[in-house]
Amino acid sequence: MDLRNPSIDELRAEIRRIWRTRLGSQGRITFSVGMEDGEPCWVSHWIRTGSTGYEDCRAVGMGSVAECLAALERYADRFVVKPRTEAEIAATLGVTAPAMLAAE
Repeated sequence: MDLRNPSIDELRAEIRRIWRTRLGSQGRITFSVGMEDGEPCWVSHWIRTGSTGYEDCRAVGMGSVAECLAALERYADRFVVKPRTEAEIAATLGVTAPAMLAAE
């Protein structure tokens, strides 16, 4: 992949690789692309940080596509993948966890 001028599909594949392998598929990654030459791109990680169900937006980086991907790699180096409970997975998917159904 040419980091100076990747296709959208190449960019999505690289972000998806980092999200799955480095961030444990936790949260959502947003990548905003600058429309004009010299306009910066932005990358953020949206993740549930507590039991409230709200997502926290963590600014990861800004700059060129290459700089944003490098920032995402550095962020992934520091990110701690936390095991998810059945209830957390169910909340992410919008369904009720089997353990919760058994308790009803």
